[in-house]
Amino acid sequence: MEEHTGHRQRLRERFARAGLAGFAPHEVLELLLTYAIPRRDTKPLARALLQRFGSLPGVLHASAQELSGVQGIGQNAATLITLMLPLFQQYQLSQQQESPLLTTAEARLRYCTALMVGERYERLYALALDAKGRLLHRALISTGDEGETAVYPRLIVAALLSAGASGAVLCHNHPDGEARPSAADVQMTKALAALLRPLSIRLVDHMITAGSAAFSFQQNGLLPTE
Repeated sequence: MEEHTGHRQRLRERFARAGLAGFAPHEVLELLLTYAIPRRDTKPLARALLQRFGSLPGVLHASAQELSGVQGIGQNAATLITLMLPLFQQYQLSQQQESPLLTTAEARLRYCTALMVGERYERLYALALDAKGRLLHRALISTGDEGETAVYPRLIVAALLSAGASGAVLCHNHPDGEARPSAADVQMTKALAALLRPLSIRLVDHMITAGSAAFSFQQNGLLPTE
């Protein structure tokens, strides 16, 4: 017990001195687990998690149910681990202005990647912009639990009209893929732009994120011309 306590304390002192610099993935998990499992050696649990999920990102993306399938991981530990990515997402979004200006692809990239941090399933957001390109409202249109997100043009149009939008940005993620559009993504974008045009709402961009990578329809010349 004293050996475990001393190891825990050394991990915490290392973190206090230099953050996570120099920590191996299993040590990051060890340190985290010490706050949920007070009287056990957490090193074997950390290694078991990495073996089960393949990497530190794999562990952090796992659901509480999946984590609890690893022997020794109880409700407290599973909750603490699954809290990490949503917490980082909230931090990232809080770094943005309350109503950020999304007139450049770079600004849209920053906002959309922050919005999608840690998402395990595909999500689609419609961002309503005012005439100057400032964010008025963010609407979650759909969430895919298995496979691709269903796209509901009627819900997108309703959300944008309700916000009084002059412009719109679509943002969705490919959790297990690349930040590249599928043929269905391109077709849907063209159809939505056509729906919005008579309503005097301009489709400014469609952003696809995958981890820290992002793809802009506008930057890549894939938006329909007026």
